[in-house]
Amino acid sequence: MTKRRILMLSSDFLPNIGGVAAYVYEVSKQLLQEGHEVTVLTKYDGFGWKIREEMLDGLRVIRVPFAPVKKLQDLEYVVRTRKIIKELIARKTIDVIHWHTLNKDSKVMRGIQFPQGVIVHTNHFVWFREMYRAGQFAKLQRMIPFTDHIIAPSYEIEEMSRAVFPDDGVTRIPNGVDPASFYPDRQLGAKMRLELGVPDDHTVVVTTNRMSEEKGMGYLIDAIPDLLRKYEKLSFVLAGDGPELNYFEKKISESTRKSPRVHFLGRIRNSDILPIVNAGDIFLQTSLEEGCSISVLEAMACAKPVVATMVGGNPDIVRHRVTGVMIAPKSSDAVAQGLEKLISDTEKAVLYGENGKNVIQAELNWEQLTKRIIALYNESLVRKLG
Repeated sequence: MTKRRILMLSSDFLPNIGGVAAYVYEVSKQLLQEGHEVTVLTKYDGFGWKIREEMLDGLRVIRVPFAPVKKLQDLEYVVRTRKIIKELIARKTIDVIHWHTLNKDSKVMRGIQFPQGVIVHTNHFVWFREMYRAGQFAKLQRMIPFTDHIIAPSYEIEEMSRAVFPDDGVTRIPNGVDPASFYPDRQLGAKMRLELGVPDDHTVVVTTNRMSEEKGMGYLIDAIPDLLRKYEKLSFVLAGDGPELNYFEKKISESTRKSPRVHFLGRIRNSDILPIVNAGDIFLQTSLEEGCSISVLEAMACAKPVVATMVGGNPDIVRHRVTGVMIAPKSSDAVAQGLEKLISDTEKAVLYGENGKNVIQAELNWEQLTKRIIALYNESLVRKLG
């Protein structure tokens, strides 16, 4: 095996919560375990010019300041990060630059020439989607400067990426999860239920979703009152913050007369996700648009059946009537009907959950997926350098 020296560039990284931060951490950690050298170049929030270095689970992490003042952000993050990359290139200490966020990291990469190595970009879809649908292909081509290969986590993202960059290499490699970090744990789930005051004999629906319009949580909020009336032993655990959280809390309070069976947890830490997911019997994802949902993969790893909207990358990872139930987006009726199929059939719910766990262990885990990323690095290096 040839040891590669990889620079992960991502303005979004731990301790942030979310798909991009989790992706960068998990892939970097697995690359390290495979024997490669990995440096993560990211930011820390705050004023100043001091560059911070730390070791995180064996990973070298370099952080540059990111001021909470928009006019200073490019000056501090983009300019200084670009300088660090140029110094690393000049010292010939990296073989691969793998960059991630479209809003910040693309600005850094526009000033980078890297003839002696390869540049790889994972299209995480967040900003890309909006500009693609607005037909802003030329702008996207400027925002994603010369890149040797693009990783697309879903079939939808792969198709869109090929449309914008017909001459560049695009490969679909889905997101994954670490089964050592996400796994079924009845005791942990029972402890979380006890903390929340959820009775042992209740069916619990869990979602770890941002409370914002594109996540479609409003359709769940509309479905909850009727479901609570229909099923006396049903509870909901809603984890995540966002601009609509206060509105949803107020609406549920009014529509359910402050029911103690609906639990809003607000913003959670990464370490909170495992016990919360294990406290549930069914995992729900209501997104209106989605790349390749890491939260769904985490639930599957915990042997939870999934109810998810038929959007984006969801159909790539949730197999209808095998690992979960696919539903139409933008419909509170569809949310209710999808949940009822599993609430009313416990055996089917357990079977779907076990099937999902098996899929994670066989296919959608970071060990297997990172091997594919390493192969892509190697193929790109051979193709470019001979």
